[in-house]
Amino acid sequence: MRRSTMMGASVFSLTMAILVPQAAMAAQMPASWTAHADFAIPAGDLRQSISLYSRATGIQVMVAPGNAAGRRAAAVAGRLTPRAALIAMLRGTGLVPVVRGNLVVLTPRAAPARVIPVAISAHAAPEPAQDAANAPAQGEGQDIVVTGLRKSLESGIAARRDAIGLTDSIFAKDIAAFPDTNVAESIQRIPGVQITRDAGEGRQIAVRGLNADFTRVRLNGMEALATTGTTDQRGAVNRSRSFDFNIFASELFSRIDVVKARSPSLDEGGIAATVDLHTLRPFDNAGFHVVASGQAFWATRTDDVGPRAALVVSKTSDDGVWGALVSAAYSRRQVIEDGHQTLRWASGGWTLANVSAAIDPATRARLNGTGSDRLFYPRTPRYFIFDHDQKRLGLTGAFQFRPSDALHVDLDVLYARLKSTRLEYFLDAQSFSRTDATGIRETTIRSLVTQGNDIVAAEFGNVDNRIDNRRDRNDTKFHQFALTTTWKPTDRLTVDLLAGVEGSDYTVDTRTLQALTNNRDFAYDYRPNDRVPVMTYGFSLTDPSALRLDLYRPRINVVDNDYRIGKVNLAYRANDAVTVRAGASHTRYIFDTSDFGQDVTSVRGRTIADLVYARSPYTFGKALDLPAGAPREWLYVDFDKALPLIDPNATPLTRNRENDRRVKEEVLAGYAQLDLRGELAGMVVRGDAGVRVARTRTTATGAVVVGGVAQPVTFERSYTDWLPSANLVFELAPRLQLRASANRNITRPTLTSLTPGGQVQVNTRTVSVGNPDLEPFRADSVDLALEFYPSRDGFFAVGPFYKRIDSFITNRTTEQAYAASGYPIAFLGNQQVARPEDIFFFTQPVNGPGTSLKGVEVIAQQAFTFLPGVLRHLGAITNYTYTSSDTDYALTATTSVRKPLVGLSKHSANATLYYETPVYGGRASINYRDRYLTAVPGANGNDIAGVNAATYVDASLFWNVTPRFTVTLEGVNLTNQAEDQFVDSSDRVSSYARSGRQLLAGIRWRM
Repeated sequence: MRRSTMMGASVFSLTMAILVPQAAMAAQMPASWTAHADFAIPAGDLRQSISLYSRATGIQVMVAPGNAAGRRAAAVAGRLTPRAALIAMLRGTGLVPVVRGNLVVLTPRAAPARVIPVAISAHAAPEPAQDAANAPAQGEGQDIVVTGLRKSLESGIAARRDAIGLTDSIFAKDIAAFPDTNVAESIQRIPGVQITRDAGEGRQIAVRGLNADFTRVRLNGMEALATTGTTDQRGAVNRSRSFDFNIFASELFSRIDVVKARSPSLDEGGIAATVDLHTLRPFDNAGFHVVASGQAFWATRTDDVGPRAALVVSKTSDDGVWGALVSAAYSRRQVIEDGHQTLRWASGGWTLANVSAAIDPATRARLNGTGSDRLFYPRTPRYFIFDHDQKRLGLTGAFQFRPSDALHVDLDVLYARLKSTRLEYFLDAQSFSRTDATGIRETTIRSLVTQGNDIVAAEFGNVDNRIDNRRDRNDTKFHQFALTTTWKPTDRLTVDLLAGVEGSDYTVDTRTLQALTNNRDFAYDYRPNDRVPVMTYGFSLTDPSALRLDLYRPRINVVDNDYRIGKVNLAYRANDAVTVRAGASHTRYIFDTSDFGQDVTSVRGRTIADLVYARSPYTFGKALDLPAGAPREWLYVDFDKALPLIDPNATPLTRNRENDRRVKEEVLAGYAQLDLRGELAGMVVRGDAGVRVARTRTTATGAVVVGGVAQPVTFERSYTDWLPSANLVFELAPRLQLRASANRNITRPTLTSLTPGGQVQVNTRTVSVGNPDLEPFRADSVDLALEFYPSRDGFFAVGPFYKRIDSFITNRTTEQAYAASGYPIAFLGNQQVARPEDIFFFTQPVNGPGTSLKGVEVIAQQAFTFLPGVLRHLGAITNYTYTSSDTDYALTATTSVRKPLVGLSKHSANATLYYETPVYGGRASINYRDRYLTAVPGANGNDIAGVNAATYVDASLFWNVTPRFTVTLEGVNLTNQAEDQFVDSSDRVSSYARSGRQLLAGIRWRM
């Protein structure tokens, strides 16, 4: 804490030394063009609009009577810079602003028209001309209208340039028209942002090598936590602080900000970044608007076409006093993935007497070896098909009230629901993962082929095979109510109030049916394709009489998140150069999770002939490079037919008390901040500095095992953090600026990590043990960025960054037989999936010694309007991020290993080439993410686990048939990129899946 306090004091002192001496001189200047203000100026007579503008900004604007006569100003509403508001107000008047001393003079356009956005968002405006003769000329005749992607990009460039801290922004191309159909996939275009996917679409984000837990997401100013579930291999139920973006339709949002350098006024919690999501509001586009869009979604692995539709209705009063907006978005999509899994690779456990004498002695000795040359085999080699059917609904409402320039009231309401049914069909060879007498010990080896330490091909006998059928019905409901009030009791004092409530309720109903056939021949061969092997079976895969039902397992998981906030912010503008800010907030967050289940063994031995599809609904391997000889289909349970036969009376489920978790987290925070603007050596310097203090109190309840019985136990603790920060922007030249930021921040531990006791996962043979004494992650960060803005639509930057993370939390994993752990044997259920003598992996989070992270971001973005002819419609966006960090992972209480940070991709890059005219256009985008780790160690003797590098290619086209009617076509994952998970540094396949290409054809109409 002493080191962080000294750092904050030094940075704060430096900021004061640079800026304070200039305050008096700067106070004589007009109000800053980059200081945001709230505007509610209705369309009307230009002279009246100028008067309203001057009252709102304090800037004196003059226009000759002859130039003002007969001209009408456009409506301006929302929180904008004075520069952006003035340009928006003058749209279509033929006048341009010229700064002359302390005045702004409006003069007729003396040069050809400037390019201006057709719908101005915050920051989306050119700088006012310093002289009429210097007004940039980009064409002749009438105004060139900038719409669509170009407008979105220009707004993003202006927002970054005007920001004090390091912020990247994405704006909607138009009302309910975000650049991508998925919010996470839009955010991944920002430098340093990578995403993880589920069912072929973006789900969570990582920023600068730090996983989703390190990113704080806010929605309309409130922290948000919306969770859903995925497959076991991708993490199953989300019980963390990670935000699942796939719950929300992108049409609901107007803007996204990714803040990488924090100011004191910004809520703490996101060491990597804070993502601000803004839903649609009526004053974003004054007047009356109706926008409707519809798309047809199709994925190459399905025959299904799903609808996607959105509707927005918005109205503001003619006098600018009130505005109302409602929006709705609905979509349904079906995506089928198929692939191969191993559930890790393992070594040992063989009965050598069951090994063929034809295998040479040296190889036999390695089968149960413990040295560096021991042989590994796939624990559960299996083919799989995942059938995802998702329905997404989003509703928003916004009401804005502006009774006077001094009082603004905004009410935002949001409801979102994501319902999905996922059918999982596995064809397993399960003997290798069982270490008892009926598992690997009775398996015979007839032949094998090795490469390095891996058995890449083998023929076996006495193998138990299984068809594992699972249906997950996921349902997430999210709601938010946020009331924001801005009051200006004087021209200098502004009071902002925020009160809000939100909740996220997630339930997954899982039904599993397993059918077995025991002691069969089995063979696999990874030599033709090391990600998807050829596997052959000693029975007919389409003959129901070959298998018997073994287990029926119903299970329900529930995760509830509840959040309340009250916040007040004060801002006192001492003069045009100095603003003093202070504020306080209180938040209460409750996380609650539980699960219910039952193992029904009375079905054992039952025929499956009446439970499976009479005709296979799937053809396996359509999206894979499937080797010759691999099966194309097997038996699939029809759950709609099977469940009424298997469970007609709905088996009552037992609450698994050992898995109950509850965390109540209350945070009382306050801050003091000084915003300054001055001059140094002839250049403008602007910035902020201050300190934030946050006191966190947690109450965590979980179950610990006492005398073989799970008992609820509650732990309480509290801690206080002082978080200084400072941000400076040096305007080195009119188009060149240097940005410098330093701050201290925290990320609180994952919620399940804080709860006492453990959670037993029988399927994966893991036990996760919590630690209520965990300290939060604490990090000191430094950011630099040199930025060049050659034009309104061009932007080049290079930005190194560094983070030092203290009290870094890592997982310590130990291996032991479940029976030796002290956990009740009853937690294993009927012991058909796992037995007491099986080896389990026990993992507990611990605070490690810390780590450092460093890297650099490089950005180049330019519209090629300077090129001749049709080439002037081209543009390009590129960025590259390099990130490096190694840390020590605990293996035991006394040993550790140094590896790259979990979730960190050393290299990531984006490139987009677009061509856009007022009538038609398109873009093609490529996204690359380098390999990253997901676990250290990787369990079962594998030193690591991770995900291999991936490159995704997307494209879109549009045609404006009329000014109000547009036709669109979009393609996602056009190269059918696979998700390739691995274990060990030798790159053994863990899970390999392809979801195919996705196409969306649509129309859009605007009134």
